[in-house]
Amino acid sequence: MPTAVAAVDFGATSIRVCRIDLDVPSPELDVVHRYAHHPVADADGTLRWDWDRLVAEMERGLDRARARGPLASIGIDAWAVDYGLLDGTGELVEAPVSYRDRRTAGYREVVERIGERRLYELCGLQLMPINTIFQVAAHDRAELGRARHLVMLPELLAYHLTGEITAELTSAGATGLFDLATADWSTELADAAGLPTALLPGILPPGTLVGKWRDVPVHLVGGHDTASAVLGGAVDGAAYVSAGTWLLVGRMLANPDTTEATRLAGFTNEQGAAGGIRLLRNVAGWWLVEECRRSWGEPDLDELLTAAAEVGPVPAADATDARFLAPDDMGAELIAAAGLGGDASRPEIIRCAVESMAQSTASVVAQLGLPNVQVFGGGSRSELLLGLLAEHVDGAVTVGPVEATALGNAMSQGLALGVFRSVAEARRALVGQIRREAMTT
Repeated sequence: MPTAVAAVDFGATSIRVCRIDLDVPSPELDVVHRYAHHPVADADGTLRWDWDRLVAEMERGLDRARARGPLASIGIDAWAVDYGLLDGTGELVEAPVSYRDRRTAGYREVVERIGERRLYELCGLQLMPINTIFQVAAHDRAELGRARHLVMLPELLAYHLTGEITAELTSAGATGLFDLATADWSTELADAAGLPTALLPGILPPGTLVGKWRDVPVHLVGGHDTASAVLGGAVDGAAYVSAGTWLLVGRMLANPDTTEATRLAGFTNEQGAAGGIRLLRNVAGWWLVEECRRSWGEPDLDELLTAAAEVGPVPAADATDARFLAPDDMGAELIAAAGLGGDASRPEIIRCAVESMAQSTASVVAQLGLPNVQVFGGGSRSELLLGLLAEHVDGAVTVGPVEATALGNAMSQGLALGVFRSVAEARRALVGQIRREAMTT
């Protein structure tokens, strides 16, 4: 009987539950459930995730995956930086706050307490107000006082399935509370955020068995979704672009790079799902387009992109600018940042968004020193983005699996189950054979 796993992939705008047979000659990734979502403001105006609904949709997807045959394992990945607080009875203190909330506007106070250089030496992360360390520092003190555990979102989902409270390496490494030198939580960084280290669970590697859900083993995978995506989509010798809500643009390194030049260039050092370091930079991705669509009443995406492809060249904005994190009006923000002019049409604004993504990505790729680029993830479906990116980078643009995150998630499970003996074998057997959209520009 084939060994099938369920890969639960939580993105910040859409969640997917996928079923994958790991050891058949021509494996297929079967997306059994999708659910679009977004954060909602509570009575006090705090932007929170609709957590009960998200957990319910995850379980609905897992039920569908099990209905198609036995499962050997479940793995969960989600976006980074956000977390939940559990009280002494194991209940959520409140629904998790979204990184899009503006509570971290004063994050520089924390930076100044530590010092920019010291902060980078310790955790190696790009300085962004959404980082967990700054969220914790801004967290309501009454809520924090009721907490007994701080759990990152991928492991919080695993907790809902298994009742086990854990932390996973790639999730922990993206918090700004992690010490690169010790590969453990940093007391110095936690103290700067006003966080008792007793709230932080012990850190475990991907592949660890943490419990069961309805007799199905639950394994930790690369909990940070980009870690799983890079495992499933990156290729040797090329820069990578994990294309989704964000464009994560980077390369793999054997060891962290916390030099002053790397810090000033805005690069972040994150833990790899199978070892190594993901040196990357965050570029605003399809969030730019989706926020425009949301404010315009959700017009058809394909029609917008087709119209955008037909307009002439437009000026671009810097898609690494923090102004695009959570503006009140994304269209107006793009117009102002790029100098489009107040009479810009919707197709021109969308063309500006995609052009900004492509030019900013190409700029980061040039800094990485690898001319060729591998693009994967849901955003790699866009011919407009791929074409513009090809215009701006020096090397070839190759497209990898659309569902790279789910594939990387499944690879980690296959390694944990002993189906694969190495990452190279997993890539040959799974990623190299699975039916996917691929092209070379």
